[in-house]
Amino acid sequence: MASDAATTRVPIVYGSQRPLVELVFTGADGRDRHVLAWVNMGAPAVVLSKSLYRELGVRAGRDLAFRIGALGITVAAASVTDGPGELDGRDLFDLLFAPRRVEAVLPASVLRRFAIALDPAARTLTLAPPGNLKPTGVAIPIHVDPVSGIATVEAHLGDRVLPLVLDAGAPYTWLRGSTAAELLRSHPDWYQANGAVGRSNLAMADLGLEQDGTLLRLPDLAIGDLILPAVGALGTGSMLGRVGDAFAGELFWDLWQKPAPIPVVGWLGGNALSDFRLTIDYAAGLSYWQRERPADPHDLDGIGLTLVRAGDAYRVGRVAERDGRRLVAGVEPGDRLIAADGRPFRGMPPEAVWELLRGRPGTVRHLDLERDGRPLQVAAPAVPF
Repeated sequence: MASDAATTRVPIVYGSQRPLVELVFTGADGRDRHVLAWVNMGAPAVVLSKSLYRELGVRAGRDLAFRIGALGITVAAASVTDGPGELDGRDLFDLLFAPRRVEAVLPASVLRRFAIALDPAARTLTLAPPGNLKPTGVAIPIHVDPVSGIATVEAHLGDRVLPLVLDAGAPYTWLRGSTAAELLRSHPDWYQANGAVGRSNLAMADLGLEQDGTLLRLPDLAIGDLILPAVGALGTGSMLGRVGDAFAGELFWDLWQKPAPIPVVGWLGGNALSDFRLTIDYAAGLSYWQRERPADPHDLDGIGLTLVRAGDAYRVGRVAERDGRRLVAGVEPGDRLIAADGRPFRGMPPEAVWELLRGRPGTVRHLDLERDGRPLQVAAPAVPF
């Protein structure tokens, strides 16, 4: 992979609580093609939508050339992935971002060639030659895979070490289900609920990862000299069922962690990282954390429903439970969400749905639903998580 030595700062927009930047590709006909790309620090390779992959001639072996701001970058055709794949039978870009059109992934393997600064408050991403960004904030060592560029940190909870991928491209922190279970055996008071809610329901796919997951809140997560208070996390449920996972292991995590420099127990996502201006000097193996806003221990407070995207609509995958008690009475898995407080769900992007279902504990949302073709109404109270 080649790149020039310029420094550039580009604006970030957020879709589904994920950072997006504009890339400018040079097509086979020499024309510019402006594309929104997901900044995914947990991804090892450039990914293009299937249509863009063909439009740019990568399928024919043509190396991929693009610009981000003032930087020109070339990636070998063999290193580019054809299509994001599917989750729950749906194109991943469409599932995560529709109706916004996202056509590419800007991965760690490209970012690692630079020093970068991700600034959520300013909504900017800066890329510079290694060593050329002035560090600000608390210095924390990182492990970097020399090929994938994926970076990890060691987080500490008491005497427990949690190796985590730094992934500002994920809206929320996720942990292996086995790790979450071990933590809760020692600290049952960290438990919040069963079933992903709000931003922790980040895929909105009809899978056990979210529907059978466990929410917990981690007090005083230490990363180097930093203390991150009340970090929310989802301990993922099973992909294959408990019996299947007993034989095959935690398949999702075992596959996902392969490009990481060390075995990991999860990723530290945007719910924690978006509080900081994060500077990463990949070549030096260092990150710098400058806090820009206080932590929010109420970031999931709202209606306890795990949702599934179905076309341009949403349905209930699970009603979240706390100690075996459902947190929303009168709602069943499979119910179709029509509106909340008169605002229709159809066509909404995920971030708007999460915001609509947020609320201070005690707030009531009036839900219009459909079950087996019949309309029903439910008064759903917001609860703390």
